[in-house]
Amino acid sequence: MGHQKIRSLRVLALGLSLALAMIGLFTWAPLGHAAPSTDTVVDKNKDGSITVHSVVGDTGVVADGKENTSLTNEKLQGSTFKLTKHAGVDVSTLDGMTAASKVTLKTFSEDSSFSAQTGSTDNQGVHKFQNLKPGVYKLEQIKAPKGKQLAAPAIVVLPLTNPEGTGFMYDIHVYPKNAAIGSIKKVSTTPEGTLLKEGAQMTFKITVPVPKHDNDKKKFTEFTVTDKPVSGLTMTADSITEVKFGSAVLTKTTDYTVSMVDTKNVKVTLTDNGLNTLSADSTSTELTVNVQGKITGIASASNVTVKNSASYTYKLADGTNNGSDGDETSGDDDSNTVFGYIKIKNTDDGSTALTGGAFTVGKCNAAGTDIVSGDGNVVKTGATTSDDKIGPIGPLTGAKLCVKQTKAPDTYALNSSATAVDFGAEQIKNATSTNPMEITVTNTKASDFLSKLPLTGGPGVIAFLVGGALLLIAAVATMVRKRRQDQE
Repeated sequence: MGHQKIRSLRVLALGLSLALAMIGLFTWAPLGHAAPSTDTVVDKNKDGSITVHSVVGDTGVVADGKENTSLTNEKLQGSTFKLTKHAGVDVSTLDGMTAASKVTLKTFSEDSSFSAQTGSTDNQGVHKFQNLKPGVYKLEQIKAPKGKQLAAPAIVVLPLTNPEGTGFMYDIHVYPKNAAIGSIKKVSTTPEGTLLKEGAQMTFKITVPVPKHDNDKKKFTEFTVTDKPVSGLTMTADSITEVKFGSAVLTKTTDYTVSMVDTKNVKVTLTDNGLNTLSADSTSTELTVNVQGKITGIASASNVTVKNSASYTYKLADGTNNGSDGDETSGDDDSNTVFGYIKIKNTDDGSTALTGGAFTVGKCNAAGTDIVSGDGNVVKTGATTSDDKIGPIGPLTGAKLCVKQTKAPDTYALNSSATAVDFGAEQIKNATSTNPMEITVTNTKASDFLSKLPLTGGPGVIAFLVGGALLLIAAVATMVRKRRQDQE
């Protein structure tokens, strides 16, 4: 009778071990347990360990619990894992093994008497959880190195059957799969020629990498994108202008919702319909979000940089996710816009500094001869040479910056021609609030007007004036002669 019970235990244990090994439980290895044989039983008081090896990509490791020293995968330092224990299962008994075989991530019930353990991997990608009594454990990654997704959580049974067929292994090794994730890319799509200043609109395109997925175990259960302005920008719930997955334009409310987070960040959350759209298309690899924000809070600032940032989160049905801070990695960002400043210098022909003039600063027309009409194209009216700096002004592409005089200094003629300069990103580098770009406007004395006419017309101008005087004299003489004739 006793031998028959032992044989039953061995059959059940072998079946459980094979089933768990075949399933692989979300690519973690190894997850299984065996019943006691005639010459060995599980010692429920014996301490064991679970050694975690955090690596990138598939390992091909057999789910047998043994250490593999021949892996060439990239080892990840700084991966943080948490280990908790399931309540009420004694794996040294037949009933306990049966119960262990039925534990899933959804049915896992944490044992409050077990103090959860956490630990981070070293420079070899290894962390060892020690002093573990036999039982059912949940192993989950709570932090991954930047640019790597979190491995799927898994159920681990301790101890494991020795793959050589004798006894049990109380010290086992597992190899969670950390896939590399792409980084968010963000570029300014503000139309060329836009005058960037306080109150102007800027637009951005956020490109989010979509991880490998399918419409089954790796189906999306969550996907969010959050725009996070850092400085100089204000977003609203209306800032999201378009969301696309591949070539498909998603529909607001049906496929996604928009909400404000912390009053300043705007978040796109895919609905079930949107998640189904993502899951059903395994070929598209990018989700794009177009946003629009208003430049604010820079009018009185110094050395302004308007900066926008973004993050994303996702979860798959198998538990794989990228954590809660899917921020873009450095080097992929074109959303920082540096602003610059100018200062007006007014001189006469001899380079003598003048005061008392007034000027308008704004975007030039195509010819560079005047300022384009409309408040959106004007930086400042009534500017003077007393202004230490005028700005901040963003880089102008496809147009020049103009300074036009609207009032001349006393005794000087108005300079009606606008002064145009390049004011792009390169020029702005050296146009700081303490060292603004100097733009010079020249005036001529009004009393010098006649003396300067020959310079613009030569002898022909003098001849024109003399001729005009002779015509006037002739006209007067004719009028006098006609009057005398009438009197006679």
